[in-house]
Order: sequence, then C-alpha cells, then structure tokens
Amino acid sequence: MNGHTIGQSVCPREQEIVDLVVSGRWRDDGDDGLGPHAAQCDACAETLELARLLQDERKALCEEAPVPSAGAVWWRATIRARAEAARTAGQPITLLQGIAAATALGLFAGLAGAVWRSVAAGGAWFDRFDDLVLRSAAAPTTLILPLLLALAACLSVAPLAVYLATADEP
Repeated sequence: MNGHTIGQSVCPREQEIVDLVVSGRWRDDGDDGLGPHAAQCDACAETLELARLLQDERKALCEEAPVPSAGAVWWRATIRARAEAARTAGQPITLLQGIAAATALGLFAGLAGAVWRSVAAGGAWFDRFDDLVLRSAAAPTTLILPLLLALAACLSVAPLAVYLATADEP
C-alpha cells in the first residue's frame, strides 16, 4: 500500500499500520497509540481492515500450499549437484578442445600459407616434393596433388570432427 485510499484522505500513519500488520506485531492496545488512532481515522481503519484481510489470506494460502516430500527435494538436489559437478569437470576439457582447435586451425593456415608461397614462387615446393616421391618410387606422380588435397582436407576437418564428437548434446 502506498498510503492512497479511494475517496478518503491520506494519513501519514497508514504505512506504519501496514508494516505492523505484515510483520505480525499489530496490537489494538499497543503502546504506540496506533490502535486508538486507527479507531478514529477512517483512512487508517480502512487500511487496517484491508491489511488484516490480506494477511489472513496470505496465511491461509501458505498453509494450503503443497510441500514436496523430503525424498523429492533430496532427489532434485542430488540431480542438481551431479549436473553442477559434470559441468565443472567439463570446463577444462572444453578449454583444451578450444586450444586444440585453434592450434589445428593455426597449423592449417600456416601450411596453407607455405604452400601458397611455394605455388606463387613457381612451384618449387611441388618440384622438391615430386623429386622426393619419384626417388622413393612410393607413388606415381599423378597421385601427388590428390594426396596433398586429401591430407589438407583431413587436417581441416579433423578438429571439427573431434569437436562434434565430444560436444555436449542439448
């Protein structure tokens, strides 16, 4: 209540009455003189009546409110504690996954930059790689570019696959 009543004057002691009723310390014969004042002041009498009705209604609703069983409360608290523990335990793993993904991305970017510079410089890197492969006769020359592309694809997709495999499902 803010001290305003419809059709009646506002009394500065209304808030005191509301505070005492809400706190359960209201007494009609109190030493503070509010009991006799409320009997004489129409605004305070109306405020007192309304505050008592609301307080009685509040008490009745609190008594009727369903209280969950102790077992249900304990079960919910246990589930919540387990979820908190799992979330706390997963934080370092998530951090390391982020660092691994950033490292893989940086490595891929570095390799891509090195290959780009080699290609831009006339393909000297590919020539050296071709010479190495031809000397070892491990693979035909026509497979070198597809092998490099497959290796680059694996390096770029692997961090994403690891992240998706270990991510928490909603």
